[in-house]
Amino acid sequence: MKSDRRIVVIPCGARKKLVSAQAQYMYTGSYHKMCQRYGRSLVPPEQIYILSAKYGLLRLEDVIEPYSMTLGQPGCVTPQDVYKQAFNYDILDRPCVAVGGRRYTDLCRRVWKDCTTPLWGKGGNGKQMQWMKSQL
Repeated sequence: MKSDRRIVVIPCGARKKLVSAQAQYMYTGSYHKMCQRYGRSLVPPEQIYILSAKYGLLRLEDVIEPYSMTLGQPGCVTPQDVYKQAFNYDILDRPCVAVGGRRYTDLCRRVWKDCTTPLWGKGGNGKQMQWMKSQL
């Protein structure tokens, strides 16, 4: 069921290209790719955001430089940073589907009042990927 207002937030990934690229192509790991496929099955691409540990909310077409940072490390984005970005993008009041691991979905739940986490309780990355694939 597609919704005009819903946004999907997916996690970045540890595996990245070595050169600058659009966010949708920067992350090369299979988990990120599956999250992106699943997100695209829910909403149009312009309603998908990547939650980057370094940059915060990224649109798929945003061009970024490679980096090495994980959510939770010193210097990475905070819920306050992401809140400000969501406010600036005018998406704070939109329903959010947070796809990804606990650190990413916990951050999203601190930013959006209406936030669902479909992968919650599905197990590790492998089980989550299986579940997402079954939903496509």
